[in-house]
Amino acid sequence: MTQMSESPAIDSPPEAYAERLRRSYVNFRWPLFLLTPEEYTRPCLENGWTPLAMVAHVGYWDRFQLRRMESAVRGGGPIPSPAACNDERAACEHRSWDAVLIEADDARGQMIEFALSLNQEQIDAIYEDKSESRPVVKQLLTHMPRHVDEHAVEVHRYCFSLARWGREPVVAFYRRQFNNLLDAITGLTEESCVSIPVCGVWSVRDILAHTLVWDEYAWELIRQWPDSDLSELAPWIEDDDDTVNEGLMADKADLTMIDLLDQLATVHRRIVSGLRRLSEQQIQTEVAYNHEERGNAIFLLISMSAHTADHAAEIYAARADGRLVPLA
Repeated sequence: MTQMSESPAIDSPPEAYAERLRRSYVNFRWPLFLLTPEEYTRPCLENGWTPLAMVAHVGYWDRFQLRRMESAVRGGGPIPSPAACNDERAACEHRSWDAVLIEADDARGQMIEFALSLNQEQIDAIYEDKSESRPVVKQLLTHMPRHVDEHAVEVHRYCFSLARWGREPVVAFYRRQFNNLLDAITGLTEESCVSIPVCGVWSVRDILAHTLVWDEYAWELIRQWPDSDLSELAPWIEDDDDTVNEGLMADKADLTMIDLLDQLATVHRRIVSGLRRLSEQQIQTEVAYNHEERGNAIFLLISMSAHTADHAAEIYAARADGRLVPLA
């Protein structure tokens, strides 16, 4: 699902620019974990680039534009424009995948730190840049999330394409993460599941309730796919995430662990059955999930799988550090 976050308001604080830089990069970055080593250097993206070249491109321009902003704020003069064009740099990118990822992560992290270090006057100020006087810092802090958004579209279209996945492999991936969640709680007592904090103040039971309410959201989408009635999705999208989680999880307060697991299994089966009823064209149709985001059905199942996997990992971590001890 490609997320196009809105630009900060005219007088937004540095934190707003930093958050948009962060969110846009996460949206670009997280699907890359799906790629196999063979895909890193395959020219599979729409523009003919490899994923390796794409990540290197994002990191390169983050570093370059950060130097440009830092120089403007310090009064150090303009930074010379690069000689090579984007396609030339992409064609000669031969570093390792890990090295390129680390560099890109670090470049965006430094840009976020830079944004947070500024005050409003520095953001709004007019600087000399390329023989012009303009608010180059504000312009670049606004542009760089858009730059990553544009490339996120290309990454998402490949990573979540039906041609890449196939219908049954994506179902198998989705089922595997659900089974992994069940394995994470195997052998735990109900008392430990409802009383021991695992994720912040959330217990295992809270994590299951949270997973259920978002799986129900996915079912509402699949049920009406490829039509999307945002009014029917209002309980999930009409407020901030914390308020939504609190309200929806409160509706599950009376459910026992067995009830939660039964409902999780039921909605899981419904989602799989719903996907199997869709035509290939419907699966590949992008649907609006809320007022800012849209994507196809492959993305929906993969993102829900990642969501489930994240929370299963939290339970496994609590077992590993001794907070959750299974029955002997």
